[in-house]
Amino acid sequence: MPPRDGAAEIRRLVAEAEAVTPDCGLDLRRVAEITPRPVRWLWPGRIARGKVTVLAGHPGLGKSQAALAIAAIVTTGGRWPVDGAPAECGSAVILSAEDDAEDTIRPRLDAAGADLARCHVIGAVHDRDATGRETRRGFSILEDLPRLAVALDAIGGAALAVIDPITAYLGSTDSHRNAEVRAALAPLAELAAQYRVAVLAISHLRKSLDGEAILRVSGSLAFVAAARAAYVVTRDPGDATRRLLLPAKNNLGDDRTGYAYRIEPTTVTGGIATSRIVWAPDVVTVTADEAMATPREADAPRRSVAETWLGEILADGPVPVRRIEAEAKEAGMSWATVRRAAEGLEIVTEKTGYEAGWAWRLPNEAGAEIEL
Repeated sequence: MPPRDGAAEIRRLVAEAEAVTPDCGLDLRRVAEITPRPVRWLWPGRIARGKVTVLAGHPGLGKSQAALAIAAIVTTGGRWPVDGAPAECGSAVILSAEDDAEDTIRPRLDAAGADLARCHVIGAVHDRDATGRETRRGFSILEDLPRLAVALDAIGGAALAVIDPITAYLGSTDSHRNAEVRAALAPLAELAAQYRVAVLAISHLRKSLDGEAILRVSGSLAFVAAARAAYVVTRDPGDATRRLLLPAKNNLGDDRTGYAYRIEPTTVTGGIATSRIVWAPDVVTVTADEAMATPREADAPRRSVAETWLGEILADGPVPVRRIEAEAKEAGMSWATVRRAAEGLEIVTEKTGYEAGWAWRLPNEAGAEIEL
């Protein structure tokens, strides 16, 4: 028997395997047949086209206005904050359930210098009832994505879709149930990928001040899980007039630095008073968790040091509070931090009977002689 051709044998075996592979009803693709492609960015390293990005914040901090500032940069092919990288020019579609198009959205886009011809606002959805009479209702992600697809085709060149807030367009979806939120957002993500549109989903933050920043986005965690990036807008802890836009998650780009901005009043054509975003010239290195930490959380490292220091001071018995205050000042510790450390150690305050007045002692040092 002549020797077999190795390559021919391999081809034969592959053909046999392909012939017997059943139709499993799955979109099954060989990775070798997938053409790799780079991420296409709307805002380089920050917001990707064809993906869903979440932007969350408490009311009044300018998250919606930041979204319009982004739309202005996109529609004019402007330059992004800090590094000045040019934006790829495209159109923007805006769904807003909270801001009026005439007195809020248009003036803010004017103030931001947007190309208004490239900005499109989606209002009511037109339907007909059983009698053929026209009705109007709000847009629903559950029902109207095919209509949005038609609109994107008609607009052409759409690069950004702002949905503000995302929860207002979920219809009957329970925004606190993971399965329902995932089922609602999956078709939106598919539409974003199909049209290579960056979807910027605006959301609120929980009222609770506890936990990591990523866990404070209102509703189900599925909102953040489904997004490729999530940002929070919060006040600058060191400057009440400044806002921080910080990454809570970024699976595709920079998750270490953010941006700062201020909101300043201005007037646009017609004497209409409005406001605009003014970006700071440098990136912000504070993390979202640090910026959003409660005073107690933010002081935790200092309090830990203060507890150790205070424990050493009181190790030999009660010490007058006046002496502790003096030594804390000398050590560069704030009295508020020392007081919180005292709470953590369950320090006992007692009257000394001496001129020194009140003293502190460790809870297990009852009856010990006061150290003056």
